[in-house]
Amino acid sequence: MTRLRRLVVLTMLAAAVSAPLGTPAEAAPAGVEGLVTLRNLTLPAGGGTLDESLSVILFADQAGWAESIILTIDTSKVGVADVVIDDSQAGGDCSAGPVVRCLLRGPHRVFKRPDDDGSYGFWTFSDVLLRLTPKKGASVGDAGILSVTTKIDDGPATTETTAIRIGEGVNLTALDEKPQRVAPGRAATLRPGVRNSGAKDVDGLTAVIGADEDLLADTNFGNCTYGYVVACTFDTTLTAGSSYRVSAPITFRVPRDAASASRTALSVEWLTAAEWQDSRADFGDLPEGRQGTGPELQLDETIMSAAGVRQADIDNDDNGSYTTVTVAGGRRTDVVAIGAAIPGTPGDHTIAVGLANRGPGTLRYPPFINNAPAVRVTLPASVAVVSADDRCTSASGDYETPPSSAPLELLDFGPAEFDCTPRSTMLAPGRELTFTFTVSGTRAVSDEGGEVQVNLFSDGVNVDRDLRNNQAEISVTGEHGKAELPITGTTAAAVASAGIVLLFAGAAIVAALRRPPRRRVR
Repeated sequence: MTRLRRLVVLTMLAAAVSAPLGTPAEAAPAGVEGLVTLRNLTLPAGGGTLDESLSVILFADQAGWAESIILTIDTSKVGVADVVIDDSQAGGDCSAGPVVRCLLRGPHRVFKRPDDDGSYGFWTFSDVLLRLTPKKGASVGDAGILSVTTKIDDGPATTETTAIRIGEGVNLTALDEKPQRVAPGRAATLRPGVRNSGAKDVDGLTAVIGADEDLLADTNFGNCTYGYVVACTFDTTLTAGSSYRVSAPITFRVPRDAASASRTALSVEWLTAAEWQDSRADFGDLPEGRQGTGPELQLDETIMSAAGVRQADIDNDDNGSYTTVTVAGGRRTDVVAIGAAIPGTPGDHTIAVGLANRGPGTLRYPPFINNAPAVRVTLPASVAVVSADDRCTSASGDYETPPSSAPLELLDFGPAEFDCTPRSTMLAPGRELTFTFTVSGTRAVSDEGGEVQVNLFSDGVNVDRDLRNNQAEISVTGEHGKAELPITGTTAAAVASAGIVLLFAGAAIVAALRRPPRRRVR
């Protein structure tokens, strides 16, 4: 199952996975804080093994590197489940026994502590896998405590705890809907559904809905909250073997100027009452958003029931549905790369590179995931980077390298490269989106130039009608040459692009909801 933690965090993702260029990384920054993704869990009585990834993300006031992470995992008070520690993913060194000490050797990336604006995203590979199996004889309602203590280098230790509980095993299965196409300015209606595929009735559930609120029309149900996600709680009983759909449609209204082939989606994850309680405990410090004030959304053909015993889903791979809504018509837009010419004279020079929208449609991200631009900027080898746009992150390690024990691929062997990704985009026809760099010459002008490569995340359908002009040159002029106009759509762009692999919030949610990787029952 994909929990609210994954839904919320991935919804907020808008940054590539590396430290901002404005703050070069330094080894062993002071005050490193380790954030462990420790979640509350409800396991089905008599169920199989559940895999839970224990990840560590490191923050400090300045970016840098940590030499080691020590995790002390105390399973002595779990009681209701057997816990096996697997450190093979992170190459760690874990001891045996009820209190397990895992040494994760570095270097480990330390990110600069972000502004608390809810619009950042990070990725870490420092994972330890916990395999939890409910003990034989564990009864519904039994509970235990798992604690994890984290120590970064010589810093202080911090401890987090989580509840491990036993619930009645049930099985919710999301009902898929057919993809929809809708003309600009029109609306699409969707009715999410769920089936009780188990042998026991399900007492109470919550639908966690991922959708852009700007597209939701006439949606104000009294039993739903509207925040990072839409959460609708149903105090109902789903009888075994029966299927249900929401009593009123959820309506998407597409903007009139949307580009054809733009794609958004409605994702729904169905949680038992206990699993929803776990998720709320995980995110008790997050704002829940506004409470709906209209009539309550119902599930067709349900019978009202008081709250029952704690329940947990025995198969979490089928709880989510994902329905795409694609803009129809012939108004696909044309995105063109914008290059630049750098004067070959001494001193610092500022350039602006990026993309232009030739129309006719408007690019909007969010809500349309395939309107999200990703710009790879490769600067000429003859220049040095003085500063980079704060929406750009290094792709080639041109900030300080980690300690010598770092993997070889982290070291810098080429020209300065940057991945530039805006947190949001609304680009009307005729408008430009540019990123600013300040560079200085480091040696005589050479024939080796740079380039700008533009990609729109496709999600299976490309909104850009002409990919031949998605590449532009960054040149260096002669010492007495005058600056040129921005270079756009060069003939070199006819070469097929290999594309850029980026982490997008919506795409991450797609993957998480289709096949949730984190929680697996065998």
